[in-house]
Amino acid sequence: MSILALSAPLVGILGVLIGIALNEFLRRKNRVEQYAPVIFEKRLRAYEGLANLINNGSTIADDVIHNPKLSHTERHEMVSSVVFPIAMYTDNNRLYIDDELAAHCTAIFMGVEDIFDSGEDDKDELLKSFYQMRLDAYRMIREDSGIAKVSELFDKINRPKLSGPIIERIRELRAEMKEKHKN
Repeated sequence: MSILALSAPLVGILGVLIGIALNEFLRRKNRVEQYAPVIFEKRLRAYEGLANLINNGSTIADDVIHNPKLSHTERHEMVSSVVFPIAMYTDNNRLYIDDELAAHCTAIFMGVEDIFDSGEDDKDELLKSFYQMRLDAYRMIREDSGIAKVSELFDKINRPKLSGPIIERIRELRAEMKEKHKN
């Protein structure tokens, strides 16, 4: 038998194997595409709940930081009433919330009870740290949930021309903050 006579069946077998592999690849890709919207929706809800807990905790933290009528024990209890629900929430939603981001969000409010009693120099530094951690949490939630990319896409499609004195000032402050972080 010649090599040409054997090459036709080999090419046929090779074609079948490539077809099976390609079919399997496309089937798996299709399955991922079917589940992606459901998972995205669940992740979005989980991150939305986390952002709400941080927002609600910020109101309590503001009281803990500035209210002179509270004892240290009361401050600690109030901060604990914020930290524990965030920790439980991130544990309950660990399938959808990134572990490192969950740890960051849980730690945002830890130590806030000590800010009121700290010295002026320490107080400013502790406040900056708290506000930066909270700001970072909101940014990371937007990024990991997919909202940042979707918003970016909407901006490209819609191309809004948002402008005004307040918006321009916000942009200036953001540019200043970015410049500070670079240095």
